[in-house]
Amino acid sequence: MPVWAQPPAKSALIGQFLDDSLEIGRPFRYALTYRHPPTVEVLFPDTAIHFLPFRVKAVSVSPTHTTGEGPATISRDSAVYTLISFETDSAQLLQVPIRLLNATDCTSLMTQIDTVFLRSKLTSPAAGTASPKSLTLAFETRLARLQQQFNYPLLVEALILVGAFLTLINLVFGQAIRRQWRIYQLAQRHRRFLRDYTALSQHLSVSTASDTANQVVVLWKTYLEQLENQPYASLTTPEIAERTGDDRVTDALREADRMIYGETFSDQSPDALRVLRDVAILAYHRRRSLMLTSSVTDAPAALSGEPESSTSP
Repeated sequence: MPVWAQPPAKSALIGQFLDDSLEIGRPFRYALTYRHPPTVEVLFPDTAIHFLPFRVKAVSVSPTHTTGEGPATISRDSAVYTLISFETDSAQLLQVPIRLLNATDCTSLMTQIDTVFLRSKLTSPAAGTASPKSLTLAFETRLARLQQQFNYPLLVEALILVGAFLTLINLVFGQAIRRQWRIYQLAQRHRRFLRDYTALSQHLSVSTASDTANQVVVLWKTYLEQLENQPYASLTTPEIAERTGDDRVTDALREADRMIYGETFSDQSPDALRVLRDVAILAYHRRRSLMLTSSVTDAPAALSGEPESSTSP
């Protein structure tokens, strides 16, 4: 059965500050030393609770040092604690416990109370001035307007991402998008042509035959010239008839010439304008089909075949 030695006197336990003063938020040191028989087990204080209101920043523990022989053998345990204080009291106290492990229970010992003083950088008020405790803190309640700063790095990153995305879209879908855009423009021009052509044709009468027929033919030639990239506006009626090889187109243009130059109006006059309209519709559909099936969207389409009766684009 082991024999437990009695703990030495309380004077063998020493806890003291190694610095006589401290500054708020700056580290200072506290040393704890206990001399005891080698057979005594010692537990030093818990840094989480026994050093309050101080905060333990670091602990430096020295190995147990034993001296002497026989009954005079003494062991020494020591540690240095680096503390930080945020208290404003001028004098701050500290007393910590240690625990001795015996055969049957534990014994607690307390260090002597040690004091450390707060070193303040505030100067004392001059003679005749008010003390700090009598002063009233002034405060400003008006909001200060801050100057807004534009986030140029974020703008550059966003532009780079958008540019990369658009480049990718162009590489993958660029040709298809451009083709659909040209087809859309083609359809818009065709709708405008039909609208204007119909509006002029509705004013055709005996009194307006010459002027109306002239405007209709000019509109028709201009539209076909844009549609097929052929100089219809500068061609005469015989030249157009020879180029198309379509008897219906030839008869329609001759009837239009009789209205323009001869100022004549007959039952065939409205039919002639309808034939020219149908020829333009047929040319539009041929051009649209060519654009849908070919990557060469600017290739002219020949004006041939029978005209369609449908007026929808």
